[in-house]
Amino acid sequence: MATDPYGQWMGTPMDEGDIDDLLRSAGWGVLSLAADDEPYSIPVSTGYDGEDVYFVFIRDSPTNTKFEFAGDGETARVLVTDVAGRFDWQSIAVTGTLRPVAPDSDEWATLMDALTDNAWFSPDFERAEGIREFQGWRLVPDEVRGLEVSDR
Repeated sequence: MATDPYGQWMGTPMDEGDIDDLLRSAGWGVLSLAADDEPYSIPVSTGYDGEDVYFVFIRDSPTNTKFEFAGDGETARVLVTDVAGRFDWQSIAVTGTLRPVAPDSDEWATLMDALTDNAWFSPDFERAEGIREFQGWRLVPDEVRGLEVSDR
């Protein structure tokens, strides 16, 4: 079997176990959305339950662009990375469909558990003063791709 001569720079495919480990441990990623051909990317604290990626939007001012771009059934991508050095990194792109998670639904507990277990998130945000709106979201993966350059 030939070795990819560019793998040391471009990365080689990650196995499912390593992808799962990074999605559980990273705790954050960059969420990319688009509306009318206008891109929008923001860092988000992420939780992962072994299937779906969870995150919340917190509105603390009258206008927040993220609320305008996200919608039920929209396509989104979360990029999760762990970069220790030029030749020691992992990168995972999770592309899928956004689904809202209502605070009064059974799924809300799953969202809160996933965020509490492995996100840079505190459930206290739900009750913090100054929070005008708190929206839960689930990204249902259609495609998960991971690349790495690592001796892990």
